[in-house]
Amino acid sequence: MVVAAIALVAIAAWPYLGAGRASASRAYFAPVLPDYSFRDKTIAFYEKRVRDDTQDQISARLLAGEYMQRYREQQDVGDILRSIHQNQRALVLQPQNAGATFAGLASAQTALHHFSAALALERKAHLESPFDSNAPAQMASLEMELGHYDVADRDLTVAHRLATTPTIDSVQARYDELNGKLEGARALIARAMIRSDDVSDNSAQGRAWYHFRAGELAFSSGAVDEAKADEREALVIFPGFEMAYRALARFCWATKDWNGAIDAATKGVAIIPEPETLGYLADAQAALGQTEAAKQTQGLIFAVERVGNAYNINDRLLSVYYAEHGIRLEDAYAIAQREVRSRGDEVYAQDTLAWAAAMDGKWAVADAAAKRATRLNTQDPRILFHAGAIAAHFGRTGEARTLLQAALRLNPTFDPFYAERASTMLRASDSRSSPTVVGALVTAGP
Repeated sequence: MVVAAIALVAIAAWPYLGAGRASASRAYFAPVLPDYSFRDKTIAFYEKRVRDDTQDQISARLLAGEYMQRYREQQDVGDILRSIHQNQRALVLQPQNAGATFAGLASAQTALHHFSAALALERKAHLESPFDSNAPAQMASLEMELGHYDVADRDLTVAHRLATTPTIDSVQARYDELNGKLEGARALIARAMIRSDDVSDNSAQGRAWYHFRAGELAFSSGAVDEAKADEREALVIFPGFEMAYRALARFCWATKDWNGAIDAATKGVAIIPEPETLGYLADAQAALGQTEAAKQTQGLIFAVERVGNAYNINDRLLSVYYAEHGIRLEDAYAIAQREVRSRGDEVYAQDTLAWAAAMDGKWAVADAAAKRATRLNTQDPRILFHAGAIAAHFGRTGEARTLLQAALRLNPTFDPFYAERASTMLRASDSRSSPTVVGALVTAGP
């Protein structure tokens, strides 16, 4: 009865949500189900079912899924742990034909950045359900998180052979993005987004995620206005989407729309104080002369490392912030090393290590990591800038020029500080400044 009542409330809300979408630049094909608004009631319903019948395996597994969905919506790590507990109960109750349970456990371990453990679980899910395309797609995604791109390609081949779904398109898009096929990745995400928006009972957060990813890819390719519009569309679909606020804050920050960055970042950190979002807020406050506010915001970033990063989920974000701002550089380097131990040769882990090492004066480590970060020709202006600056330090002027030009060609406003430095370095090389002078133009932080 409770679930039925919740469903009726959701249906009643559809016309209103449909009308609200008219302001977005794209038409959505199906009404948005505001399932996030009754998530707690749905969870309470299944919690009661599980309490009333301790042998109810199905309710335990469904409850685990609801916890994970609430985590995606509210970013409470406690929900991940609750999801793991319920899936483990479900597995004890039904150890056979447990593909969905293994997949649920894998999702939780992925959220904790336990990628190897998650991969082992997805492999079990695939063995249990060999005709389900989701497991090999998720295996490919996890292989990429661990830097195993050849294996990811093979897993994607298996997934494509079984089906074509938005999930598979999104994983293929990530693979193509990392392998230098940015426009192909954008096309795949656009297709996945349209297909997801065509299903009325897809979760609001799930539908919004595709718009968020479209925005990320648009920004990397230099379509800045389109990127901002994508994130705003995501927020129309799911108003509490922290990831979309974070991305919008970054895009506004990069283009020196300081007020826009403050607005988006403030709304994002009200949901969860991610170090990356706090960094955009602090920089925007400093740029507008709000010195005391910027100091207080930076203090929050330090607090996140002390008390809010128990599971090391924010490692990369912390390392990047410290390195880019020239503070706590030994910590930035140590965190980046920890990230590489977890992720291996994953492109962004190597890029984080490269820049943290460079800013800490460990240039040989930086150079080796930058080469690993660029080995797939990933079209991300930040990666290209970091590699170009490191090449300049070593006097490899031709290589540096190629990389810096590529970064600016993709997006000339990819960063409010580093984009200008890339242009300055290119002008210096045009005037035939010595490699030492060119390299010295790179300093940490804004």
